[in-house]
Amino acid sequence: MTPTEAPRPRRGLAAAGAGLLLALLPVVLAHPAAALALVPAQAGFALAWGWLRGTRRGPDGATRWLRDAAALLLLWGGGACTLGAVAAWPAGALADGGRLSAALALSAVAGLALVALWRLWPAFTRASREGGGLATLLEAVGETDPASFRGLAAATAVLVVLALVDLLAWPATTAWRLPLALAHLVLAPLAHGLVHRTGAAPAQPAAVAPPEADAEPAPAPTAAAMADPDAELYPAARAGRIERALDALAAGADPHALPAEDERDQRTLAMLAALHADLRLLRELIARGIEVDRRHGGLTALLVATRDSWHGRPEAVTTLLANGADPRLTDAHGQTPLHHAARSSDPGVAALLLDAGAPLDALDADGASPLAAACAAGSWRLARFLLERGARPEPVGGRPALLGAAAGDDDAAGVALLLRHRARVDAADRDARTALMAACAAGNLDIVDALLDAGAGVDRRDAAGRTALMEAVGCGRIEVLERLLRAQPDPDAADAGGRTALIHAVDRGAGPDVLRRLLEHGADPALADAQGRRAIEHALASGRWHQVAVLDPGFPLPASLADAALPDARAPELLIDEALAAGRFDLASSLLEAQPPSARVDLLSGLLPAFAGEGDPARLDWLLARGADPERPLEDGDDALFRLLGRGGAAAPGIQRLLDAGAAPAGRGGLMRYLAACFEQEHVARGYEQLALALLERGADPFGGAGDPPLSLAVRLGWLRLAEALLQAGAWTEARDGAGMTALHLACGLGRGAAVRLLVRYGASPQAVAPDGQSPLGIALTDSRRDLAVWLEWRDWPLPPRPLRGDDVPAAAMAGDAGAVERLLDLGFAVDATDAQGCTALLRAAGGGQLALVERLLARGADPAHAARTGATPLSAALTAGHAAVVERLLAHGARVDQRLPAGVTPLMLAAALGQPDMVGRLLAHQADLHARDERGQTALHVAMLYAFGAGQRARVLALFDTLLLAGADAGAAADEGHTPLLLLLGSRAEPDAPHDEEVLLAALERLLEEDGVDLDAREGRGFGPLHVAALHGLRGVAQRLLRAGADRAARDALGRTPYEIAIQRGFVDVAAEFEPVRSSVSLARFLRTPER
Repeated sequence: MTPTEAPRPRRGLAAAGAGLLLALLPVVLAHPAAALALVPAQAGFALAWGWLRGTRRGPDGATRWLRDAAALLLLWGGGACTLGAVAAWPAGALADGGRLSAALALSAVAGLALVALWRLWPAFTRASREGGGLATLLEAVGETDPASFRGLAAATAVLVVLALVDLLAWPATTAWRLPLALAHLVLAPLAHGLVHRTGAAPAQPAAVAPPEADAEPAPAPTAAAMADPDAELYPAARAGRIERALDALAAGADPHALPAEDERDQRTLAMLAALHADLRLLRELIARGIEVDRRHGGLTALLVATRDSWHGRPEAVTTLLANGADPRLTDAHGQTPLHHAARSSDPGVAALLLDAGAPLDALDADGASPLAAACAAGSWRLARFLLERGARPEPVGGRPALLGAAAGDDDAAGVALLLRHRARVDAADRDARTALMAACAAGNLDIVDALLDAGAGVDRRDAAGRTALMEAVGCGRIEVLERLLRAQPDPDAADAGGRTALIHAVDRGAGPDVLRRLLEHGADPALADAQGRRAIEHALASGRWHQVAVLDPGFPLPASLADAALPDARAPELLIDEALAAGRFDLASSLLEAQPPSARVDLLSGLLPAFAGEGDPARLDWLLARGADPERPLEDGDDALFRLLGRGGAAAPGIQRLLDAGAAPAGRGGLMRYLAACFEQEHVARGYEQLALALLERGADPFGGAGDPPLSLAVRLGWLRLAEALLQAGAWTEARDGAGMTALHLACGLGRGAAVRLLVRYGASPQAVAPDGQSPLGIALTDSRRDLAVWLEWRDWPLPPRPLRGDDVPAAAMAGDAGAVERLLDLGFAVDATDAQGCTALLRAAGGGQLALVERLLARGADPAHAARTGATPLSAALTAGHAAVVERLLAHGARVDQRLPAGVTPLMLAAALGQPDMVGRLLAHQADLHARDERGQTALHVAMLYAFGAGQRARVLALFDTLLLAGADAGAAADEGHTPLLLLLGSRAEPDAPHDEEVLLAALERLLEEDGVDLDAREGRGFGPLHVAALHGLRGVAQRLLRAGADRAARDALGRTPYEIAIQRGFVDVAAEFEPVRSSVSLARFLRTPER
């Protein structure tokens, strides 16, 4: 045992003691939260065993054991939380009712937990024996065979401890807390000992005798102790054990060594290192001088790093490129690293390669460029990136990228991307095959449709003379053939062997429907190939009699087949259709029973449109009762309900019956089909609108399909209930019809005023311009419809580009747009709707002084007493802004003259505080309470005095005083803390240096002293009287007037100070001289000394 591996009994006993103390905590504290201490207790037990047995290798220190403790907390804490979360429901259900299902579920959870811990036991043993970070512990899972039975014992021990921790944390086990805590106290240290001991077993227990009970475990091999570092290096690199691989290199392993010839995995060390997220091994190999571009097995490290990851490995690629890796080297198939990166999902690696000089249009052995590889893999992000970097859709001598996009998944996005970047739709590869041929061969309907829309040639031939039609007949999708036939290909074109599309269809075993469509399209069954054989002869040679019957109905069939066809050679759906049309339900039932059960649903579903469209309930119910599925796709891809929707109001009874039977109208364009058919057939009755509403309610598409939007059709039909339902479902108001008109254009053109109002409410733009240059407003003015134009002209308050809301009413009022407010109210918005500040339109209009708008809102029933979130009311807003006419109108309309504002303030107090004698007079004329007090006990006169102290307009102050005093205000009333009007006038609540005008104060004081009840000896909370306040603010004239009125110059405040002393402290010597003119020899220092404590 080396010195660094010696046991540390003192440290081990300390860790064990800490673990035992934490394990005792649930015994002392009877609360489930105490079980949280059991997780760090496990860390203490694990560290204790490692230090006591001397198995914790390597240099020691606080940093290391803190790291090990953190990893142990995560390991044991995560296990306890996971087990508790998974077992919570079955354990709770078992405790509540003892159900069998809960017991089985809990047993399953326990079994799964044991299996998971059996897989993870190496992490627990390494954490106990050697320590390490969480990543190191998880790496240990791959180093030892987790399926060995010696790991089962460790896993069982861990599960027991975790179960005890979760049980102690469960509130329902309160009665069992003490025995469970004692069991944990005894079993947890023993379980950790078992886990610690399990990790000491050798890798091959069959070849080495098991250790004795008290034998010392052998330490894991270090870099210096490796017997064969070269043998350890490759297995460690393959398993992702970076630490072990670095140890092997440190022990002398050869970084240039190649894998053994008999190894199945022939990737070199650099290749393996480039595939791991931990790049330390790759950096170490580069530091030891490996050749980064060394080729082995046709690969280099850069090729492997770009090939073996769907998400890309930008860090590894960056490291290799920075150390000289060549991005131009190819693999055995001629593919560069950029080819492989093009198949990934992240363009970052491709960007790194291009920046390092990778050829953008390099061709592999098959002539494919990186762009073609990206398209073949369906990696459109990479394809877009490469196109933006200048990749050619048709590289010289290579295969066009469009072929790869057409031959993969049926996703037309890639084809559209290439066509937008000027890819030729008929570009061909070395075999003259085009994208249309590849798409038809793959059965990609959407791509075929996109290519044909882009002008792809349907009769082009490849090197073997084959056409797209010959590929389509063998793809197995009749829809692809149908789409191709609509492009009118030559049905009799022959390949190099003289075989037509009909012969190709026979040879590939195509069904009768394919042969019929070719024959209907004009294919000649008499044409023969180069060997002189016709299509029917190919069918006869293969024994495909169903093909023979289609190619030549008169050809004699074998007796067994001919007899089966004797009763009626027509299709069974035709026979059943005739039987139902004749009312012979018994015959129809017999014909149906003669069909295979697997074909009955399709057969019956195909008959639904015929009878449902006629509104025949008896025949329709017969079909539905026997399993007809209204949602089963028919030949053209539509189901029965969608076919009926295309008939409009004429099929309304059948549509309603299918809806009642549970059919869902979901699917793109269903509602649009119904509305378009109703418009064409002039089915505008309200009953048809009600059916449209039912379709929308049951999931019909409100956004339209390949046609006019449902909203436009609803406006044309005059179905406003449907239009509003569509708008509420999210229909876009600016969607255009086939003529480029929005729904608002149509409403104005048709003169539908209600529709115009509805669309404007939901955000339709009056400025939208049609292809002919007309806007909805222009259409209304051209037709002299001023009643419509008024809804389209919003001048002072422009319409927002969204649906209108209630808070738009106060917004329009704040802008002063009375017409906008009127229109918003006509649209149904509440007159008292509020904005984010809780303000109504009336409050905004009153604050803005908009008398006309205030009158309109009051006439509309606006509440003049509504208060905003700040407490402001329309009356207070008008008072604050000084709008006398608005105040008068609000008061005349019943606004509460004494409605309280925040802090108990009344409108009269507010007017007085603002110094508005006119407003005060108006409020008093409407019986405002002159003696009302706010939360500080102040009346309107008190508030007026506060205003007067800082006022500069003598006439306004005197007018305000006269208005209040003549109305009977009490000049001697005291507010809270003893503040009288006289004290407030002189600034008892003002800051010492607050601005004031003494002349204004003298005039106001003279007016106040004329009133009865003015108390010159009044004191406020500090004991200040009038002379104290005058001294505080340096009011010499005021002090003289108060002295003449008989104020007491010897009065003292709560601190025993006279007005003279206050004046001296404030530095107003002239004011002090008014109080005591003979005391001139007193030292100021007496007033500056700190009083003795």
